Amino acid sequence: DTDGKTSPSSSGDGSVDGVTADGIRQYPNYFDLILCINMIHIAPWEATLGLMECAGKVLKKGGMLVCYGPYKVGGTAVESNLKFDEALRSRNPSWGVRNLEEVTAIAKKEGLEMVQSVVMPANNLSVLFRKA
Repeated sequence: DTDGKTSPSSSGDGSVDGVTADGIRQYPNYFDLILCINMIHIAPWEATLGLMECAGKVLKKGGMLVCYGPYKVGGTAVESNLKFDEALRSRNPSWGVRNLEEVTAIAKKEGLEMVQSVVMPANNLSVLFRKA
């Protein structure tokens, strides 16, 4: 889709290149690592819910989910990320820089514990979750 609202590989139904979360869910306790880069802020909140629910099912005990991107902490962020949040929401109201506390709370509901948050370049974070 060229209007910038979905990526070229996304069909808009939650699948990417024909692989759905339901397909991945066929592998419970299978994966050691899931890496999610720059998705949480540029997708509807439901995508984050799905990510956490799926990771909670398919990661092995002790497996890691690593999420990279911009986040708000305590409801705020550096000015550039707040402007980025406004720009995202103007393009699509369901997008936006998420509150880390809300992402962490959803992860916890799915059996994932935040073990570390690492400050990265360009005001991003790498957030590491471990399956209990």
